[in-house]
Amino acid sequence: MIPFDLPTFLIAAATVGTAYVVFGISAFGAALFTVPILSHFLPLDFVLPMVALIDTSAALALGVRFSREADWGEIKWMVPLSLAGAVAGVTLLVSLPRQATIAGIGTFLVAYGLYALLRGEAVRRVSRLWAPAAGFVGGAFGTLFGVGAPPYAIYLSHRLPDKLAFRATLSNMVIFSVSIRVLVFAASGLMLADRIAGFVLLVPFALGGLWFGNRIHGRISRAGLLRVVSVLLLLIGLSLLARSLAGG
Repeated sequence: MIPFDLPTFLIAAATVGTAYVVFGISAFGAALFTVPILSHFLPLDFVLPMVALIDTSAALALGVRFSREADWGEIKWMVPLSLAGAVAGVTLLVSLPRQATIAGIGTFLVAYGLYALLRGEAVRRVSRLWAPAAGFVGGAFGTLFGVGAPPYAIYLSHRLPDKLAFRATLSNMVIFSVSIRVLVFAASGLMLADRIAGFVLLVPFALGGLWFGNRIHGRISRAGLLRVVSVLLLLIGLSLLARSLAGG
């Protein structure tokens, strides 16, 4: 089953390849590009499960390859509360005023992204006691908005001075986060054959982009990586603000 025609496939392949260059550099942020762009050409209930599968594959490719550089102490502190946050996010999904919540989170990410860009490379190290909070908020954001990585990235940028450790640790947290999302989509009956076919057709372009992004990552400094992370947080915040203005 071919889930899209040739012009749509070419646009999707270019979008996915470019988005995962970003993912290869920073270990998050691909969905910022894939979901909005692909949703112009394909139904959202098709795009979200397919992108979750691609995200999982990319995170596994990056996380497993660089698992030795990951700080597993940080991951162990974040994962349990991330799961609790994901459960809380599902519960809050039906009770929170969605547009106001999205706007609030978007405002915070825009403010933090601007602050981080102006701050530059000087980063104050924070206590590991913040790890459970980062895990919980990231898990909740993932189920509420489909954007779980920013809280992990903010916390880890204040904990891990080594850029390889930062990316490896973040990519392993992303594996956990998106795997939960895949299971939710599967349980809800959205992981259909056409979504899987789309994933099979597009994942080679994601892995190609990931390879190229990894090459770029090896050539940039920690300061450059922090700027990439700050810009991604700013863009994600702006996208959430735009979503809230459009009605969620």
